[in-house]
Amino acid sequence: LFSNKTWLAATKKSLQRNIKGVQNVYTQHSPYLAQTLDALLKGTLTETQYPHLGSEPPTAGAKRRAPVEVIVFMVGGVTYEESRYVSEMNTANPGVRVLLGGTTIHNSASFLEEVKRLPSAGGGPAPPPP
Repeated sequence: LFSNKTWLAATKKSLQRNIKGVQNVYTQHSPYLAQTLDALLKGTLTETQYPHLGSEPPTAGAKRRAPVEVIVFMVGGVTYEESRYVSEMNTANPGVRVLLGGTTIHNSASFLEEVKRLPSAGGGPAPPPP
């Protein structure tokens, strides 16, 4: 508005400012699994939504210790992005081991196939997989 820069130059500068310090602009998104695992390591997950197995029952009012081994299994599949995050988390936290599994590993094509197989709004059953 008050400068003699073109629209393209202003947009370029804005984009450069937003991605400064980012190694790869395609990996900026953080999966929901990241928030869940971070809360798990901090001991802030609720027992009712995320029950756990272990030998030590949590004492009343005490903060739960971070687990040493975590198994995450995603029914419906996991993505490469979630796998990358778990790998980075395992590298950054040597005292904690997270194992990720799922019914499949999705890419864009397999995810769209799953969406295509969903029942329509009419409520009919989904067609069987090929």
